Amino acid sequence: MPHTALDGDTSPAGEVDGFGLLDHADTWDLLAAAARNHATRWCVTTLHPDQTASAHARAAGPRPWPPGHGPPGQGSPGPVTLRGLLELLNITGLTPVIRGPCDHTAAEDRYRPSRKLAHRVKARNTTCTAPGCGRRAARCDLDRTDPHHEGGLTCECNLAPLCRHQHRCKQADGWRLEQPEPGVLVWHTPSGRTYTTTTPTQYAA
Repeated sequence: MPHTALDGDTSPAGEVDGFGLLDHADTWDLLAAAARNHATRWCVTTLHPDQTASAHARAAGPRPWPPGHGPPGQGSPGPVTLRGLLELLNITGLTPVIRGPCDHTAAEDRYRPSRKLAHRVKARNTTCTAPGCGRRAARCDLDRTDPHHEGGLTCECNLAPLCRHQHRCKQADGWRLEQPEPGVLVWHTPSGRTYTTTTPTQYAA
């Protein structure tokens, strides 16, 4: 949800995986329910001017919403700036989401991506990166474009969410997948056709 929804702004409200867009009243109700649950984990994604992800951070561990700072049911809501939101959630820094050429400085020397890396990739591409597939990234595999056993890095420039069906297609004979820059996927089909997912996710303005 846009952080502006916290103070009743009329900009786009929230969206729920598997359900869709919410109105502002339901956004506030859901936020209040999440704030009451001590198992809730909070994340923040900032955007470029083109509404694609620029940086991401995740609050450490379960963290209840601090009393007296909204949302509904926990104090009077008021204007919430991005800086104020980061302070409320005790997030001290945002990690850039890589776009364009990648120098692999954030690559990890491990097979399974860390939760922090996985979050940045799924903030960059919020749905399956196969053409025409809208399955949410939270329900997708995190696939290496170039396989690990062939030297594929555990890095943002080599990871993308794929639903299980598209993941299997990619591994079938005659299919080939490229990621010329982080978040942009080029699919080559057995018939010789090429399809490109042209840009990382553009969030609602």
